[in-house]
Amino acid sequence: MLKSPVVRYALIGVGAVLGLLLVGALALWLFFPKDLVRQTIEEQVERATERDLTLGEIDVAIFPSIGLSAADVVLSNPAGFEGEPFLKAKRVVFAVALMPLIRGDIQVRRLIIEEPALTLAVNEAGAANWTFPSKEEEPERLDALRIDEFRIADGAMTFAGGEGDPLALSDIDAAVRLPGLDEEAAFDAAFDYAERRVSIDGELGLPRALLEKGQTPLAVRIAAPRLEATFSGAFDAATGAVQGRLESEGQSLRDTLAWFGVALPEGDVYAAYSIAAAVTARGATEAAPTTLALQQGTFALDALRATGDLALTFSESGRMRVVGALTVPELDFNPYLPPPPANAETGVNVQTAWPTTPLDLSGLSAADADLALTLPSLTFQRMRFTDARLALALNNGVADARLTQVSLYGGAGTARLTANAAGARIASTIDVDNIQAEPLLTDAIGFTRVSGRGRLRANVSGAGASLAALMRSLSGDASFVFNDGALKGVNLALVARTIQSALSGQARGEAAATDFAELAGTFQIANGVAATQDLRMLNPFVRMDGQGLIDVGAQTIDMRLSPRAVNTIEGQGGRTDLSGIGVPFRVNGPWSRPSYSLAIGDVVRNEIETRMRDALGGVFGRSSETPTPEGETPPAEEQPRPNPVEQLGDLFRRRN
Repeated sequence: MLKSPVVRYALIGVGAVLGLLLVGALALWLFFPKDLVRQTIEEQVERATERDLTLGEIDVAIFPSIGLSAADVVLSNPAGFEGEPFLKAKRVVFAVALMPLIRGDIQVRRLIIEEPALTLAVNEAGAANWTFPSKEEEPERLDALRIDEFRIADGAMTFAGGEGDPLALSDIDAAVRLPGLDEEAAFDAAFDYAERRVSIDGELGLPRALLEKGQTPLAVRIAAPRLEATFSGAFDAATGAVQGRLESEGQSLRDTLAWFGVALPEGDVYAAYSIAAAVTARGATEAAPTTLALQQGTFALDALRATGDLALTFSESGRMRVVGALTVPELDFNPYLPPPPANAETGVNVQTAWPTTPLDLSGLSAADADLALTLPSLTFQRMRFTDARLALALNNGVADARLTQVSLYGGAGTARLTANAAGARIASTIDVDNIQAEPLLTDAIGFTRVSGRGRLRANVSGAGASLAALMRSLSGDASFVFNDGALKGVNLALVARTIQSALSGQARGEAAATDFAELAGTFQIANGVAATQDLRMLNPFVRMDGQGLIDVGAQTIDMRLSPRAVNTIEGQGGRTDLSGIGVPFRVNGPWSRPSYSLAIGDVVRNEIETRMRDALGGVFGRSSETPTPEGETPPAEEQPRPNPVEQLGDLFRRRN
């Protein structure tokens, strides 16, 4: 029992005030002008955004915080867009603390958006529906803002623009904690993209910068299946630029790109990868697309390591273009080439035909690129290059690789390779000097029969669904000049001296060889077959000319060689038209094991023709060794014989 009147009256007064507040709150809840509030909010938003806002049923809350909720919220697209509205939400709940609001301090207790559906789009004119009118006047400064609970529940977002299917995110859940505008804010989100769950969390150091177009520290962490990435740096709210340090790694580049809709050829490569670099990112503007610059970076893919700078540009369609300069200490192309033939260790296997498995160059269409590569060590099949400078361009599935500098097999030069994924078309040129013939030909095509140093030029192109078809389609031209070397497997000087020695086998075999001062020739290539009519070899004791075919598609050789013994010792630059009894012989068969056989018919015919010329020359006072006076036409019998290749009839026209 309260005896003090003062206490009694005080309690009665407090009760009366609480009762009045309760009655007032009840009256406010019952008689709250919901339609007026709905109309006022819709008009304010429409004036600010130049879009239509539609609110469904309005509810009001009084305690413990004052707030409103609106159902079936729809914000339309700007003029010029059709289809789904910019934003739809099942319900939006907004509640603020009452007493701080009376003091002018906005403390948001709850901001909840349930089942929002955000549709981003770009129309045919290139305009985006997520841009809003900007006010020229200076926005009012917000001194304080606090958000205790900000959640997005069960959201969805789609982006439609350019080519391809729309990008779609679903099951979006996000939350933000904002203690104040000058205190660090934290955020986290998760969503489904292409049937995978992605989570993002991070911290924003100075939230006020978002309102006042300033800079703020920013840290972000991203995690997805087989992929992790972290960023630590700064965000510029005025320009949308991000600058800082990026580190990312994944278990499979093939898997990651397939997730984004880019397919790479099957195989064991394009697996683990990582990136660590200083990064500058800029959002798309009317003047420039989205760019991501990676500087002083370290990049890894499979066993490859690279350092340097890269810039990635993303068009509105999402296609990526890579520009930069990298140093790759050791680049081995073999893991990324079609598999070698069965039983081949690497590269060309002359024991087995070219493979007929489909030639897949679809990886060239993964992105566009313009790269300058410094390659201290480069391996392509069995061929090894050093100190290379490679300019690589990729555009819509067409690759153009230019070796502007390269050292290989003791020589140096330039080379170019172009490849088109459409139709598997390939073209290459090479021009190298002072190169060692034996290791080059051994590694390039498995041919071990020639040694020496010299110059090699080639311009070859082809197309085919498989490597076998490609090799059978080659066309172009090539030439070489090798000096101070040897032709292995045959002693042409011995062949030239005596037919008997050749027949007895003394002139040929693994130990036999013919040293030369010069070995040279030019080739015309068509349908995978290289034909020459001017193959020549200069040796102090023998001269040789040759004609025939090298069938690249079938990996065979068929050459007619005519060595001639001479009495003088002349090295490089000696005459190639010396007379004498030639002993033509044929080199034919597979590259791996060519056979040598004498062309006996040609030997006999040559001897008979020589004897007849001498006899006829004696009758008319001229021997076969008497030169034709200047200005006179040689007799018909002294006209050059048809080329041996032409005598072989359809040899040039053979197809496999």
